[in-house]
Amino acid sequence: MIKAAFFDIDGTLMAHSLGCVPEDTRRALEELKKRGVRVFTCTGRHILELDELGLTSLGFDGHVLLNGQLCLDGARRLLSETPVPREDIERILPVFEERRIPIAFVEKDRIYINFIDGRVRAAQKAISSELPETGCWAGGAVYLVNIFAEDETVLRALERMPRCRMTRWNPYGVDIIAEGGSKAKGMERLLAHFGAAREETIAFGDGENDMEMLGYAGIGVAMGNAEEKVKACADYVTEAVDRGGILSALRHFDIL
Repeated sequence: MIKAAFFDIDGTLMAHSLGCVPEDTRRALEELKKRGVRVFTCTGRHILELDELGLTSLGFDGHVLLNGQLCLDGARRLLSETPVPREDIERILPVFEERRIPIAFVEKDRIYINFIDGRVRAAQKAISSELPETGCWAGGAVYLVNIFAEDETVLRALERMPRCRMTRWNPYGVDIIAEGGSKAKGMERLLAHFGAAREETIAFGDGENDMEMLGYAGIGVAMGNAEEKVKACADYVTEAVDRGGILSALRHFDIL
């Protein structure tokens, strides 16, 4: 019996072709809650971005944020946190400043970037989001570093960040998080808090950073618009986000 459902945001809950959460997806979330299934976001995004997109009004029971680095309950109480090691940030920051590569920092209550260029604008437009404020890291706890560069550049940076790993969220940007962190780890923490087993979960995603989540869930569902490698690791491939994919999969597994 499914007791918890986890949802990626971009390309899963949010149809950026429509600029919103499709109405059939909203109805599916409401029906899940009526049937006693807890619903959670499981995303690389920050809670401030979910507010910006109007998603927190949908009444989620909790949030796995920043690819598992911050976990909150529905009232935004902190359940777990895993910051990027400070020493690793200190090692890579001068390199990116010197090479003029955009790098965004995500703290608990703030998102900011060293500067904005065309790559940043394209990335934010692709996910229906506003541009972050510009600013400089002042030594505070950072939970995710977003580098707007190609994989080769990021891999070279990771040589200076031995306690971190990368996960790509779209063609324009790469997330750097603490080693061992993932959406699956975040799921594990929320399930422990709410008293559910992984076998009692279903998860939906479409991107590379969703693969561990889909593998961890009792049922892992890839959206029809997902990358091929994501589809290959899923238990089931549903329709695209803007073609009723979430509702279709929930009906397929007799959850709704």
